[in-house]
Amino acid sequence: MNLHARNQARQLRPVAWLGLGLLAGCLAPGEAPPARQRAASQQARAGEAAYLAGNPAAAMPAMREAVRLHLAAGDLPGAARTLVNLALAERAAGDAAGAAATAARLRELTPAAGHQAVERGRRNDDSRLELTAASAWLDALLAFDRGETALAAGSLAAVSPKLPRKSPWNGRVAALRAEIALAEGRLVDAGALARSAIPAAAAARDVSEEARAHRLLGASHMRLGRWADARTSLLAAVRLEERLGAGERMARDLEQLATVAEKLGDATAAGLYTARARAIIGAR
Repeated sequence: MNLHARNQARQLRPVAWLGLGLLAGCLAPGEAPPARQRAASQQARAGEAAYLAGNPAAAMPAMREAVRLHLAAGDLPGAARTLVNLALAERAAGDAAGAAATAARLRELTPAAGHQAVERGRRNDDSRLELTAASAWLDALLAFDRGETALAAGSLAAVSPKLPRKSPWNGRVAALRAEIALAEGRLVDAGALARSAIPAAAAARDVSEEARAHRLLGASHMRLGRWADARTSLLAAVRLEERLGAGERMARDLEQLATVAEKLGDATAAGLYTARARAIIGAR
């Protein structure tokens, strides 16, 4: 794994779907989920809790069991959604091969899962589009980890523009496209994509992805030497990360803010940002 991939593997992405929502669109109104589906959702929630607590290795067995139970119950959309989360946990644990294998399983399952989601949603195509977007996003993320930016961009090219406005995948796809553009040195494109990701993530109430989009916009401003704009974007990211309790990410952004403050000739602010970042790191 190259340095770029190692750095990416250390970044915990938010889970793609929370367990409480795994059954959405799979049951008729007022219908109670079968026992296997309830057990699958419980296992998914346990895995997500471990993942969000920073313990992806503990999350993986529960997520694998959730996938097994969803498949045993014939719930293909639930299995597909949990496969996305499982791949993210494997990635965060440093198991690139496992994440790739899980992504391949998802790719194979997505057409049938999408068809089933449409049938259960009374011909509503939103669930199918979201599953397709999730699979493409995961493939792109893993390719990006490997430094294969062209392949990552290609994986996202087929994502449908017809996703619902409040779908979290609009912001996630735009933010990943911004990351790819930034890695390729397309700084203006990166900024434009990050800007588009901000309202998309906000509409979906995806605070983590909204913070990521502000961070990416700040990074593009920094590389273009737009220090005042960089400060505005990074401060927005920090405010959102504070709401999330995302200490490690907030500390990294505060360190970036210290660099920006130095460029702006504000040594006092630079010192305050550095002290705050060290306090966060020291408290972990």
